[in-house]
Amino acid sequence: MEKRAFLAIALSLLVLVLYQEWISRQYPAPPAQSPAEQKTEAGKAPAVDSVTPPAPVEIKPAPTPAGKPTEDIRIETDNYIALFTSHGGRLKSFKFKHYHATSGPNSPPFEMIATVPGVPYPLGVKWSSASPADDASIIYGVDGGDLKLSGEAKGTLTFQGTAPDGATVTKKLTFSGAQYPIGLEINVRSANGSAVAPATLLAALDQHGKPNPEAPFEGLLTVVDNKIKREHVTDELRKGKEFSGQLSWAGFGFTYFMMALVPENGAGYRVDVQQSGPALILTVAEPTGKPNPSQYTLFVGPKELSVLESIGNGMEKAIDFGYFGFISIPFLYVLHFFHQFTRSYGIDIILLTVLLKILTAPLTHKSYASMKQMQKLQPQMERLKEKYKDDREKLNKEIMELYRRNGVNPLGGCLPMVVQFPVFIGLYNALYIPIELRHAPFLWIKDLSKPDWHSLPFGVPEWWPSALPAGIPVLTILMGASMFMQQWMTPSAGDPNQRKLMLMMPLIFTFMFVTFPAGLTIYWLVNNVLSIAQQWWINRSVK
Repeated sequence: MEKRAFLAIALSLLVLVLYQEWISRQYPAPPAQSPAEQKTEAGKAPAVDSVTPPAPVEIKPAPTPAGKPTEDIRIETDNYIALFTSHGGRLKSFKFKHYHATSGPNSPPFEMIATVPGVPYPLGVKWSSASPADDASIIYGVDGGDLKLSGEAKGTLTFQGTAPDGATVTKKLTFSGAQYPIGLEINVRSANGSAVAPATLLAALDQHGKPNPEAPFEGLLTVVDNKIKREHVTDELRKGKEFSGQLSWAGFGFTYFMMALVPENGAGYRVDVQQSGPALILTVAEPTGKPNPSQYTLFVGPKELSVLESIGNGMEKAIDFGYFGFISIPFLYVLHFFHQFTRSYGIDIILLTVLLKILTAPLTHKSYASMKQMQKLQPQMERLKEKYKDDREKLNKEIMELYRRNGVNPLGGCLPMVVQFPVFIGLYNALYIPIELRHAPFLWIKDLSKPDWHSLPFGVPEWWPSALPAGIPVLTILMGASMFMQQWMTPSAGDPNQRKLMLMMPLIFTFMFVTFPAGLTIYWLVNNVLSIAQQWWINRSVK
């Protein structure tokens, strides 16, 4: 049994390490490219996933026409402050009111729009007969002005402009004071008045070699034919990819935020993405013959489960909970429920841990009691081993009979580990992926989504390896100590060498948890403390 228990722990540890490696590979830092490589790639034809290749996207800064000044319009709601410009009718800035760039006390609001030369602002429009490729050179007339909205209040902003080829373009945006989604209506008509099917552009900075640690860029996120597509930034994506079919939504994702277009009716839409200089350009093109105007919902906001679910169209799929989402999502809802009363996610995690411990208490009690009984049977087992040392088959039969007579399950000690592992992975995703724990404080911890040593920094020499913590992992050390005590109190009926090896597990887990979010470490620490209390009570009650 002891060998089986050790094997179960070893396998669980192996799977956990592999899972952590898999998570890190989902958001890899893009490899550095030389300017020559970038120039070569820019000249290649874009690779696609369908028969029809996407048209090349050429985005160039357009000079402001002489004599026609641009105008900036400020939109403030309960959740964000957005800035639009009449030059191209684009979204120039989008800052969140409730989310900051860092966890520092004086951190500015998180900015979603990159202001980098060569990266166009989002909400460009292009059409097949246009020259140039899009509306970047148009200085739009503006119907409406600065807005400050709150609660249920709504407001509109309309851009109207004429392209050099005579086409007229209208963009109408509808804002709500309390909601993130923005209504977007686009109408393009050629010089002769006929309707033209437009394509809408989103743009994002390719975080090439300089990822933002507070919100790493994920790449393209889209749901086509009810299937989520996650295209991380690779050379293949930079060359170009295309998807077509029933489009639910498409956009760019960050770890905690996203920007997406949700068509009113996405039948027959085409989505393609490719690199242009330092930018990734996403084009959402409606099918030819679709009645004007084009209706979208523009979402620029946090990847918060309740917010995404309220939009519909499968927007909640933007959060990647992995294979254990059926466990992670209920855990997240429980945290939300507790948070209504505590207003502290640290306390919420503790309450969730206590709840899980109560639910699994009967199973763990039976397991600990089984291990305690096996410890008491150890002298009899040793006598059987000596008596039948030359007859392995007879020895196994007698040991199983000994277990049966005493009502002991030899596999009972492994059950808590088997049950706890999927719970651990589900909780890992519930605490690591969603935005709720980002910059959430608890006690001395400033950010529960990061390792606790980030909150207690100290000066380190220049030669200090960047992979090692630059602070004191107090919470992780406490977790390791509690795990050591739990292992020491756990009954063992096997080889003393195996017990010594089991006592090494806390050290291994301590090194692993140095890189884990503080919220997950809190769960493991509290779970260990509760397990120690339960084991103490069982040791006193089982005679």
